[in-house]
Amino acid sequence: MFEETFTYINSQLNDTESHELNGLLEKLSVNLYQIVSNSEKDCLKELTDASEAFKEANYKRWKIGFQKLEMLRYISIEAGKDFQKTFLALPQYESDPLLGVLMRQHAHACRITGEIILLLKGGYPSGALARWRTLFEISVNCLVIHKYGSNAAIDFIKYGKVKAAEGMAEYQKTAREMNVQPYTEAEISEAMTSKEKLTNGEPHFHWARKYTGYSKLEKLREHIGLGKWSHNYKLASKYVHADHCEMQSLHGIPEGSREVLLVGPSGSGMVEPAHMTAITLAQITGAFLTARVNDDELNHTNSTLFQLLIEQYIDAVGNSFLQCSETPEPKQESPGRSQGS
Repeated sequence: MFEETFTYINSQLNDTESHELNGLLEKLSVNLYQIVSNSEKDCLKELTDASEAFKEANYKRWKIGFQKLEMLRYISIEAGKDFQKTFLALPQYESDPLLGVLMRQHAHACRITGEIILLLKGGYPSGALARWRTLFEISVNCLVIHKYGSNAAIDFIKYGKVKAAEGMAEYQKTAREMNVQPYTEAEISEAMTSKEKLTNGEPHFHWARKYTGYSKLEKLREHIGLGKWSHNYKLASKYVHADHCEMQSLHGIPEGSREVLLVGPSGSGMVEPAHMTAITLAQITGAFLTARVNDDELNHTNSTLFQLLIEQYIDAVGNSFLQCSETPEPKQESPGRSQGS
């Protein structure tokens, strides 16, 4: 579409005096927009058809793996709903901070797992790993809170309010420049006063420091026995930050390919993000389902059964994706792949 249009535009520019170029470029840019806009329907239909065909082939290759991972997510959601119903039936637990925080973190984890599944189905394993990073951070937080109980949960809530106040202050700095409505001085003052009270004036308040002695994630993950995940976290961070990385290091690079500029989806690289997601979601679910496990008033029977089922599915997810990986990637061209060096 662009080649013929640009050839015509360049011919017009070559025949134009330099002092007339700016006016002509402006006119041609309007014409170019109109040409491209008129072609949108046909162009996007072609892209959509290619995308749907790719998704169908990708799902066919990884079907049993996707089924196991989706079922694990479904079981985790049902387990959370069942435990929520159990403890909310008891008045003394309705406003329990430990259960409330872990319940909400578990809900976030189930939602993010859904996002990861969609990214994998769409052919974006690197994007899935980036979202797994958030899932892992939730896991670290949940395990620390589970270990130290209600006071840690309360401080976690406080920390969220502190970060919200800091977010308001940052918003205020650029509100007028970004042409958005700024907060009133009274609103900012109230937020800063609230922050001061929540932190007792501590300049670098962090919810976990009181209990663990640490605030940085790498120390917290070691504290609760997840230090061995350091490489996986660094790998996922590569897909969050804008550091230089070779195309060949991307999870979506097709098997055996060396000279591909990956600008869209790929049917490769699903095993690691899928299995990591299964393990981490199970950790978060377990932290929630075993909260207050020593309280006689709470019945954890169903939660225990759910946990045992989830443990079976962790291995099933990994094994299923490994099995799928032995099926060669379809030869069909991805809608987001171009050759290059």
